[in-house]
Amino acid sequence: MTLAPLAGLGVMVTRPAEQAEPLCRLLQAQGAEVRRLPLLAIEPARAAPALLQLFNEARDAQAWIFTSRNAVRCARRLDAGRWPTRLYAVGAATAAALEELGLTATIPAGLYSGESLLSHPSLLQPTGQRFLLVTGAEGLGTIAAGLRERGATVGVAEVYRRQSVAHAPAQVVEALRASAAILLTSGEALRQLLALTPEPAMELLLRRKLVLPSARVVEQALESGFESPLVPEQVSDAAYLRCLERWWADQRP
Repeated sequence: MTLAPLAGLGVMVTRPAEQAEPLCRLLQAQGAEVRRLPLLAIEPARAAPALLQLFNEARDAQAWIFTSRNAVRCARRLDAGRWPTRLYAVGAATAAALEELGLTATIPAGLYSGESLLSHPSLLQPTGQRFLLVTGAEGLGTIAAGLRERGATVGVAEVYRRQSVAHAPAQVVEALRASAAILLTSGEALRQLLALTPEPAMELLLRRKLVLPSARVVEQALESGFESPLVPEQVSDAAYLRCLERWWADQRP
């Protein structure tokens, strides 16, 4: 009998609870034993006058740039008006969220990141152009800074914030013992996991295989003592699954 690709692998999924289930089901369908440990919760921004004014003033901007699925969904809750025809998305998942609204976005080639998006030919010479960056609190400031350095005007609409989710130390340790791999989707989630892990279990955490969204978060993980984190070719459920399957094929006895 052929084993499922992830049979015998315990995987900790740390996404916000309301966003984790599609990935969890995908992993379970391939044989993984999934442990859910949401590290962050998404809190949409309130419809403050200054925030709504940002959207209204940006109707005729050169483009709007979205940094995440949360940015798309929270922005649409706040603003039901006309969005520009030119939109950018930092990754495929963000572009898919825009497609659900009937909108098409340009995404970067190669690894999905703010730096990759800035290298797109249409953004290399934005002098005199106006953009709206739609993001979360403390979201990809590299995009706004990079465009401003090139002479563009950039408004920043922070449409959500991430809130840390607390777990009892025993719950964290139990999830670590049951998981050989941990899926993380941001540097903030990694910091929260490190903060929640009791000191006696830190060595156990550092032995786990991390699957991370970008080179920037990999650097953060290496500085924290992890070894050789994995990075999928793009930030999507299918890519996370493929990344784990390749790694587990080499690890499974």
